[in-house]
Amino acid sequence: MSDPPKKNLTWLHILFALILIVVLAGLSTPLILHESKAGARTEALNNAKAIAGGLIAFKAEYGYYPSGATRQTLEAEGITNLPSGHTANAYLAQLVVTEIIDSETYFYALSPDIRKGDDIIGTPEKLLAPGENGFAYLMTLNGEPLSDVRSNTPLVIAPVSLVNGVPTFDPIPFADSYVYGAVDGSGKQGQISPTGQAMSKGRTHLFENNTPDSLFGDEVPVILFPEKP
Repeated sequence: MSDPPKKNLTWLHILFALILIVVLAGLSTPLILHESKAGARTEALNNAKAIAGGLIAFKAEYGYYPSGATRQTLEAEGITNLPSGHTANAYLAQLVVTEIIDSETYFYALSPDIRKGDDIIGTPEKLLAPGENGFAYLMTLNGEPLSDVRSNTPLVIAPVSLVNGVPTFDPIPFADSYVYGAVDGSGKQGQISPTGQAMSKGRTHLFENNTPDSLFGDEVPVILFPEKP
């Protein structure tokens, strides 16, 4: 009795297999990207909450959120490694030198040119160096720290940068979402509009002011951006 004829693979079989692989890869890639962005958003949300908690503790200790006045207080206490300038890095570094936040890694939020901090903090150039903070810090128009107007008033927020002179939120890192740390110590999130604005329910946008429902009362919020390399 002879053996059954062998079924040889033809180019049609190979082509079909390749097409099947491409289709399956196309279906799985969006899911992988979505899960990756969800993970990055969760990490940033947890970090925003940690920073907000640190800012609350700092205010309880020094009377205000980090500002020029608290910088002078810290320098009078002998602190010499605070970064200069008026960036988010320079102000948020006050949380590190006071050991209210014990690691630079809490300031990480996925964004271009942003990396996790290396916890080398001995000099002004190394403490929360450019690229080691992904969060913007909010102050008032005259450079004073914000007031606690509402429980969900934002203190730090990401991912935002200055684009052609306009504060613009990047929809890519967190799948069209932004995250922020609020004055009640919580981490919150919202949606980014097609024009790059941070949306907020019941408001034209998150930074709406001079309206009864403003998160900032009569204050004009100013975004201090994270310093990039």
